[in-house]
Amino acid sequence: MTDSVMTQVIAILKDVIPNYDTSFWHDETELVGAIAEFDSMAIVTIIGEIEDRFDVVIDDEDINAENFATVTTLTKLIAERAS
Repeated sequence: MTDSVMTQVIAILKDVIPNYDTSFWHDETELVGAIAEFDSMAIVTIIGEIEDRFDVVIDDEDINAENFATVTTLTKLIAERAS
């Protein structure tokens, strides 16, 4: 997992959920269940942005609390799909 991928993931999250200061977003920021704005609509938007930016496909079975638990777990999912 590269820092570049994580930086881009954080940029996507900040764009979709702009209510938080830049310092809020880091590798262990909790997502599902921790951020009220991280709802189903935000997840759909984030997935679309990820698929476009990284040219990957996020399968339905990948959309779960484990993969969307933190910025790190989401970044790992993208790295796996991109390889």
